[in-house]
Amino acid sequence: MGLELLKPEIWSEQLLRRLNDLLLFRQVCTTEFEREITGYGDVIKINEIGTITVNSYTASSTSALTIQTLQDAQKLLKIDRAKYTAFEIDRQDYAAIKPKVIDSAREQAAWSLANEVDEYIAGLYGQAGIAVGGSATTGVDVTSTNVLKYIALTAQKHDEMNTPGLGRWMVVPPWFAHKLTMSKIVLDTDNSGVLSSGKLGSYYGIDIYVSNNVPHLSSTDRACILSGYKGSIALATQVLYTAQMETIEYGFKTLVKSLMVYGAKVLRPNNLGILYADYTAEAS
Repeated sequence: MGLELLKPEIWSEQLLRRLNDLLLFRQVCTTEFEREITGYGDVIKINEIGTITVNSYTASSTSALTIQTLQDAQKLLKIDRAKYTAFEIDRQDYAAIKPKVIDSAREQAAWSLANEVDEYIAGLYGQAGIAVGGSATTGVDVTSTNVLKYIALTAQKHDEMNTPGLGRWMVVPPWFAHKLTMSKIVLDTDNSGVLSSGKLGSYYGIDIYVSNNVPHLSSTDRACILSGYKGSIALATQVLYTAQMETIEYGFKTLVKSLMVYGAKVLRPNNLGILYADYTAEAS
């Protein structure tokens, strides 16, 4: 029964499902291009329409209309990242293998792979086109008394850039989330959702997510906090898997290998915000 769970099609399907559950940034990225992946090295062409020109018109005009030829604004999503996990199971242990053990291994593999992807996406903050506050050299001091100000400012900046209101998000580090909790401003109606998805709650039309993968600049408490909408960043992942018997020096073992390929692309930098926030101790 336990070894049935190691069959390639079963392992791959269940590992991918668990991986997707654990990927926090999958929840805030568009994954609509994922089905186009066939393997590592793929390049997905994302076609968009360029700017439409507006011309003046008068009823007395006899001139011909100015006809515009639509231009493609094409972006490329490259599947140029690959990570793997590998572990072995001794043949002598086959009889003792239980589904619970294999499920635990799959859980650990999925967590490790998901963590790699989340760290990669969080590191794209340098491509954000909306400066919400602070800079890499000077961050804004955040406490429970002013944290609301920066959530509101984030919403304002996105409003000014016409960021779609549906699916707006912000991913914050745990210390920032604690400031929000202390200020008692986060509106949460689904505690189970918080525990499973990393979503703390929402305010000003922005869903607030918590992650330990929010980058902090070297040797500082300065967090690089991203915000956007589900369309600012594209993400595509695929899990490849093989399980095979291999001859080891002292006997037979099953080598369980999982290969994940993925890519991420900032599609709309003008709808991606960055807040450089410094952890600040509360007044005593």
